[in-house]
Amino acid sequence: MNKTIYVNCPFCESLLEVDVASGKVVEKWVNSKKNESEDKMSSALKKLEEAKKRRQDLFQLKKEELKGQKEKTAKDFEKEVQRVKDEGVDERPLRPLDLD
Repeated sequence: MNKTIYVNCPFCESLLEVDVASGKVVEKWVNSKKNESEDKMSSALKKLEEAKKRRQDLFQLKKEELKGQKEKTAKDFEKEVQRVKDEGVDERPLRPLDLD
């Protein structure tokens, strides 16, 4: 009469039925939770990658917006400098230190 024992595999977390006399595995039951956790891990990794891509896209968008604002400000400044040169404004504006 063969005696069997049941052992939980620490690597794949499956249940093994082992024959005591020969030491051979008689039957193996795969743990379905292990497969689910792999799916959860891959989906979590996929979400992280998507979030990283979204952050990079937002960063590029804001970078382009700031570049456009900088160009507009520089253009407005040059326009005002040209206006002042054309009008010939000679006097300087009052500074707070001049009022003391």
